[in-house]
Amino acid sequence: MSDEAGSPAPDPPTNTSSPVILAFEEQGPLQLAPGQLHTVWVAGQPPAPYEVTFTLLGDAAGAWVDRTTVVAGEDGRASVQLHASSLGSTFRLRAATKDGPAAELGVSVSAEGFGALRVLPLYQGRRLAKEWTASVITGATCEELATVAPEAPAGALVAHGGPDEPLIVAGAPVGLTLTVALHSGKIMWGCTSERELQAGSSRDVWVPVRDLPIDLAATSLNTKLTIASADGLDALLDTATDEMLDAFLPAGAEAASLLDAMERAAPPDQAPEFEARRREHGWDTAAEAHVAALPASLRNRCRGWARAGQEAAPLTIDGKLNGAKDMPGSALFDVSWLGSAPTENTGGRAPDVMTWTADPGDVLRLAGTLSWVPSLYVGGAAALGATLEAEAESVPAALAAAADCATLGDVLVGYSGCNSDCMATLCASGLGILWHDGLEAQAKAGRTGEIVVNASGEAQVNSAAAPISWTADWLGTVRYGGLEASVEGKVDAVSTDVIAN
Repeated sequence: MSDEAGSPAPDPPTNTSSPVILAFEEQGPLQLAPGQLHTVWVAGQPPAPYEVTFTLLGDAAGAWVDRTTVVAGEDGRASVQLHASSLGSTFRLRAATKDGPAAELGVSVSAEGFGALRVLPLYQGRRLAKEWTASVITGATCEELATVAPEAPAGALVAHGGPDEPLIVAGAPVGLTLTVALHSGKIMWGCTSERELQAGSSRDVWVPVRDLPIDLAATSLNTKLTIASADGLDALLDTATDEMLDAFLPAGAEAASLLDAMERAAPPDQAPEFEARRREHGWDTAAEAHVAALPASLRNRCRGWARAGQEAAPLTIDGKLNGAKDMPGSALFDVSWLGSAPTENTGGRAPDVMTWTADPGDVLRLAGTLSWVPSLYVGGAAALGATLEAEAESVPAALAAAADCATLGDVLVGYSGCNSDCMATLCASGLGILWHDGLEAQAKAGRTGEIVVNASGEAQVNSAAAPISWTADWLGTVRYGGLEASVEGKVDAVSTDVIAN
């Protein structure tokens, strides 16, 4: 079109915004004869003069379009002339707007006509497909497609369908060797070739499908290891309990240790007066008599609480198992809970590097060693036991009641600035200091233990090939202080995404 002066009319202004929808006006695949010229229209919504770019994807075998960039009309429609190649082929025509949506149209070229393929999976595994995608292409072998599996190859004719129905790929070119690939997400893939398609007919193509590798690096599982049976664990925990109690209140020195802790709990500027009154008024003798008169020793009360807590919450290992993207074949186990207490009270070192591998049939194997501080687990069990038996908020609170700190405060009387109530408070605070010392003694001395884990069991994976649940049996060894306990139990793990949803 020209204006009155005879010069070409200017191109309509380009709409720099993006359409909400961009779609070809013809349903694919286009079925063209070699060398055929065909006008292809695309439309954007809402209507506007968008700038649309056209590209050929795959091996177009010499096909071309007359323009690569077109400004649509005010109605949002744009067209190009597509020139089919002189050879049979499959490819795709892509239309796109800048920073906006894109659309693709399959194209099939054949001199002998076209037919339909009914693509069906031939699968004997245990995974469940939620959907299937079939791809039909010329000019590529299954070996070549396997290098990019499971992605559909560029230029393929594509069909999508549910898990229990054949996928219909219409308009497949006749007279060519067709490579047919089939995949479900990233978990299953297969490929075969087809040479027998006849024009105007439909042909069943069975594609042998195999499992794709599990993406272990994408692991994110909340994991619990429970113990069903153990040989020697009670003796090991008894040893750890005795060590913790020795660090808390040495046998035969309970009263002296308590007074030392009370002095530590007092303000620093009062320590000299505390020590002087302790000597002058025989506080050690009075405290020894008070402790001896208690219904049960503080050590035995703590031992009873620990045993009650261990019975109520046996040793279990809870944590998060994460894939190690930079360490193939490994995972990081971040222990968050041991038995009855979180790891800030149980000394679990997180994360621990574990071996994490997959066998055929989606059997996952976890192996490695977790570190732990047994006294902190025992302390957590004692805290639970104190709650159950004494209805106390904490072990130090239960100890203050068991030690009858109020009476001890009256017995010791106190000193200037600290009356009997103040002494009772120092008693409670001192027991808290001693309890903390007992819990931390093994860790400070570098006396940590080990829990050796060997677990194996079947997993479920999602469409991205990431594990979403895992149930396994595990065998292990719990070690501490030269003692060993053989344990076995179950592993239950579920994806953090599954929990969140």
